[in-house]
Amino acid sequence: MTAKDFNKGIITLLFILSTLPAQAEDNWRDVDWGEFIVRFGLTYVQPNDEGTALKYRVLQQWDLYNSSWKIDSAHAWQISAVWRPNERWGVELMHINGANYGAKLDNFTGNPGRSQIQIGDFSTASTLLFANWYFLDLSYRMRPYAGAGINYTNFHNVEISHQFDEYLLDSGLSVAPGSLNMGHSWDWGLQAGVDFNFDFRDWKYPILLNLSTMYYLADTNITVDFPTELGRDRLYAHFDYNPWVINFGIGTKF
Repeated sequence: MTAKDFNKGIITLLFILSTLPAQAEDNWRDVDWGEFIVRFGLTYVQPNDEGTALKYRVLQQWDLYNSSWKIDSAHAWQISAVWRPNERWGVELMHINGANYGAKLDNFTGNPGRSQIQIGDFSTASTLLFANWYFLDLSYRMRPYAGAGINYTNFHNVEISHQFDEYLLDSGLSVAPGSLNMGHSWDWGLQAGVDFNFDFRDWKYPILLNLSTMYYLADTNITVDFPTELGRDRLYAHFDYNPWVINFGIGTKF
């Protein structure tokens, strides 16, 4: 091989290599990634609020015997992102936050003439991952779907009430204010919803409305810790949050 032929081969090789990034970029752009949806909205949460009565590790605390939990509904905000690789399937990641609750115990007998006592306040934040199935194809403006997945729920901003602290002190259970503690939960969830597509003028970023309802499991162990004359003691309960949720969201797709 002459030097001239060798130089020609080098030039040809460099030309081929220089075109590879452009071809790779063109191939990446040609891939059909499906649709991406981003939504913001409001959420209504109705907890199931079932739980066991507070008691010691082994013995029952009689003022709290057979008591039941009472939690009101709450409003929250939510943000979600959906990736639909094809017209039938989608993967949705949703975060719900801002739900604040006041927890009461019903059937309380610790104070005469009072059947309820405020035990404390807490907030919840839930992150959910769903696989959704869409019943209709892309030609429809209204597309119902159903999904199943998992959720992580964190119980935070937990505070014991002044009323329950007074009960612990007045009953002689505690010698100083106590604390209310809750944890977090991993479990499954289900949802059903419908997307409304208002892309009547083929806008670049069309308006999408969403209405959905979901039910997911979330439970946690609750403790009330308080100091005593001999050290510290604790009351235990198991709480089932398990909410029904209604979401209304607005967003767009890419």
